[in-house]
Amino acid sequence: MSRSAAFADAAQIAGDCYYEHTVERLPARPRLTDRVDAEVAVIGGGFAGMSAAIELAKRGRKVVLLEAERVAGAASGRNGGQVLPGFGCDIDLLTAELGPEDARRAWDWSVEGMAIVRERALQQGADCEFTPGWLYLAARASHVDDLRAWHQSLGQDWGYGQHVGWVEGPATQTWSASPHYHAAIIDRYAGHLNPLKLALVMQRECEALGVRIHEHSPVCRVDMGAQAVLHTPEGRVQADQVVVAANVFIDGLNFSGAAQRPNLTRRVMPVGNTMIATAPMAPELSARLLRNRFAACDSNFLLDYYRITPDHRMIFGGGSTYLKHDGADRIDALRRKLVHLYPELGNLPVEYAWGGLIDVTMSRAPDFGRLDDRVFYLQGFSGHGVNTTAIAGRVVAEAVAGQPERFDVFSRIRHRDFPPGRFLRRVALWSGTVYYRVRDVLSS
Repeated sequence: MSRSAAFADAAQIAGDCYYEHTVERLPARPRLTDRVDAEVAVIGGGFAGMSAAIELAKRGRKVVLLEAERVAGAASGRNGGQVLPGFGCDIDLLTAELGPEDARRAWDWSVEGMAIVRERALQQGADCEFTPGWLYLAARASHVDDLRAWHQSLGQDWGYGQHVGWVEGPATQTWSASPHYHAAIIDRYAGHLNPLKLALVMQRECEALGVRIHEHSPVCRVDMGAQAVLHTPEGRVQADQVVVAANVFIDGLNFSGAAQRPNLTRRVMPVGNTMIATAPMAPELSARLLRNRFAACDSNFLLDYYRITPDHRMIFGGGSTYLKHDGADRIDALRRKLVHLYPELGNLPVEYAWGGLIDVTMSRAPDFGRLDDRVFYLQGFSGHGVNTTAIAGRVVAEAVAGQPERFDVFSRIRHRDFPPGRFLRRVALWSGTVYYRVRDVLSS
């Protein structure tokens, strides 16, 4: 499935992405039209692919990166911009899959991913709009005990206590002015940024390290013999090793000669997500709604997430679409949620609305592995990609360089296939969504 086809089902919510109005895009890099050689070929120009390319180039590898359209043209340049610890899945799942010792190591690596992003975003001249701080808000009174227990566990079990605080009851409104939250974990190390600005910083870093980037160069086939040969419509790359970071766009990629490879397509599901950005509000209002401009998300399984930009817009996202939905309905639903939480924004218009696809695994745990000893893949970031892609790029580069210990911890996480066929896969996830929406309501 091509990227344009993948976006077709989300076309009604594609909209006008706010982030594109905050940057000056670099000129398009040339499409691949000849035959080139590389030590490592990277498929995908999002956060995961560029992170891998940077880490590989730092280790002296000759890297060619192939992107089907524009760098960061999909989720990496269109997401909520929150830089958070952990992964898309519950930490208990990692403990069950990996055991307590390796689950703790994986948690620490997620925090290392945050450190990578912070260092990149805060370097001189980066201007990624990084703002520290994140609130994890109890959306229902019945969630408070679990959230309090998690706050305690962050210090006792996960070595993160120095970064977090706790507030509950009416004092919660000193951090979020909404009357609808009951408690909050206050995370001062997490934060938020402009993801497209970060992506362009990463693109410049790639090229400064000698990475050769080709845009508008979709990989349609990989022949795996003595070396891997990656075919695009007009050219090809011959490489010793390959990193596949196509994520939700894995459908159209065919591998020949890969023995007993997992069906990567069935292990991730394209899920539509929608965001809105309001017109700018008065600075004093933004300061009151979210203290210190901390980002926020709630404790529901189908969570809302939001943040205030440097120009005092509220970016608000939430919910997911597994079957076709009308884009206008999704945008209206998000605005109603926003105004319900913060009635002061009732007269503030929505100026930008956009959507796109993220890759979700059945368990929401990241899916890293090998197709053989030369081809590595990274996928399944499940809406938690800003920090996870950063550590993913580092550990896959270590594995390519012959130090696979950290990569192999992630590759031990087991993953179930979604049902075959795009419609059945979507129905399965839609059914799960209905279940969790009902559970969220009944837990109030």
